Amino acid sequence: MCNEEWNDARFLAEACALTGSAAFFAGIPDAVLIANGPMWCYYYALRYLQKQCPEINARFYCTQADNHAVIYGTEECLLETLQIIRRQTRPAVVLIENSCSVSLIGDDIAGIARQADLPCPVVCMDSGGMEGGFAAGYRNAAKAYFDQIALTRPQNVQANAVNLLGGTVGYYRGASDVRELERMLKRAGYQVLACPGAGSSTGEITAMAQAALNIVVHDELGLDLANMLQERYGMPYVTLALPYGLQGSFAWLETIRQHLTPTDCDFSEVSQEVKRLERKQQAAELEMQRIWGDLWFAKTLIAAPASVAVAMAVAVRTEWLDTGRLTVVSYDRRPAHIATEGYIDAFLDAAGDSQLIEQELTALTGGLLLGSSNERAILQQRSVADAVYLNIALPVYDEVQLCDWPLMGFRGACYLTESLWNRHIANCQRR
Repeated sequence: MCNEEWNDARFLAEACALTGSAAFFAGIPDAVLIANGPMWCYYYALRYLQKQCPEINARFYCTQADNHAVIYGTEECLLETLQIIRRQTRPAVVLIENSCSVSLIGDDIAGIARQADLPCPVVCMDSGGMEGGFAAGYRNAAKAYFDQIALTRPQNVQANAVNLLGGTVGYYRGASDVRELERMLKRAGYQVLACPGAGSSTGEITAMAQAALNIVVHDELGLDLANMLQERYGMPYVTLALPYGLQGSFAWLETIRQHLTPTDCDFSEVSQEVKRLERKQQAAELEMQRIWGDLWFAKTLIAAPASVAVAMAVAVRTEWLDTGRLTVVSYDRRPAHIATEGYIDAFLDAAGDSQLIEQELTALTGGLLLGSSNERAILQQRSVADAVYLNIALPVYDEVQLCDWPLMGFRGACYLTESLWNRHIANCQRR
C-alpha cells in the first residue's frame, strides 16, 4: 500500500493549487500577488510561471513566513509586505494566498489586509497544495476574483465580440496559444474583448459583458467561470475541443460562427491561410515520405492536462500521423463534451493509475510520447529505445523556450507537424 501511495505522488504531474491561483493572477498584468508562506512555496510557483511570464517577479511578493510566524501568526510579516506594495506599486487588484502551512493557522488575512488600507480590491485565499492541484487553484482564484470585481452591465451587446475563458500562462506555451486564438478570431472578423487570467487587464475584464459569447478554452480551468458568468450576467458560452491541426482549427472557428447571430464576419482570409499552409505542408511531407517513409508509430502516449491531451489525441488520429494503440494520460478531469470513441484506446488518470502508466511507458519502444519531462524521465530510467518525444506539457527541463510558437491554431499546426517530422527523421538517422 505504501508503494502505491508513493507511485501516485510520483506520477502526479500537475502543480499545486497555490501555483494555479498565482497563474490566474499572473495573467492579469495590473495585479500584484503575495504568497503568504515560506520562500520554498514562493520560489516553486515563481519558477513555474517565470518561463512564460518573465516579468512576474516584479509583481509577485513573498511574506517569507518563518517557523515563528507559521506557529504564532503571519500578521507582522504580511503587513510589512503590504506596506512595501503600497509604497512601490499601484495595482488594480492584490491577491494574498496562503500556503499549505499558513492555511492551518487560521489567520484572518482579510482583516489584516484591511489594516493596510490598500486603495484597490484585495482577494484573500487559502490555496495550498492540500486544497487540490493547479486546475483547482486556478478555478478558485477566478471565482474569488470575480467575487471582488464586478462587470459593467452594457446597454448593448456587440454581435461580433467574444471573450476567451480558461486561458493561462501556466500551461506549456499557453500564452502563445491565447495569442494565436486571438489572431485567428481577428482574421475571421471577431473582436476579442478579454481573456481573464491570460493577458487582459482589470479594465478590459470589467468591460467583457459587452461580448455576445464566452468561449471556453481549457474546460478544467474555464468551464466553472463560464457557468458563473452566465448565471450572474446572462452571458452565453460555448465549450469546444481545443483547435489543434489545420482542419481542426478551422472547424473550431466554424463552430463559433454557428453560435453567434449572423454578422458581417468574413472567413475568406482564414480559408486562404488554411489552403496555403496545406499546400506547403503537403509538399514538405511528400518529399520526406520519399526519403524517410511514413510518419507512423506502433504506439502513442499523450500525457497532459485533460483538455490538451484529449483534443490532441483526435488531431493525431485525424491529421498528423498514423499510429496503432493510442493512450491518453490525463492530469485532471476529463472533458465530457469531446467524443473520444475511435480515437483513444486507453484513458488513464495521472493521479490514480501510476502502475498502468509506467507499464505503458515501458512498452513504448519505437513509439511516440507527447508529454512532459516527467514522462520522459521514465523512458530514460527504463532505457526505452527508439521512442520519439515531444514536449506538450509542463514541467519541461530539457529544452529552452525562446520563440513564441503556439501548439494551437494554424501556426501551432505548422509547429507541431514540423517538430514531429524532424524528430522522426532524427530518430531514423540514429537507427
